[in-house]
Amino acid sequence: MRQITELQLTDGTTLRRGEHAPHRTIQTGSQADIPVIVRSFEDAGSRIEVQLSKGYALAFPTSRIARLVFQNKA
Repeated sequence: MRQITELQLTDGTTLRRGEHAPHRTIQTGSQADIPVIVRSFEDAGSRIEVQLSKGYALAFPTSRIARLVFQNKA
């Protein structure tokens, strides 16, 4: 079975499993950065869902995805 380990968006943003998400991925209402770590990626058909630490999640439509990197799961 393969799992997604990295996602690159068409704007150049890269998210990697186990690493901090780029600055300003998640912000408060007053524009303060909330540091989060990428926990996992899920292929949801027409979009890729990104699970982050602290209970946050993002979803990107396939049209925004430039590249996916997979790793074989043992």
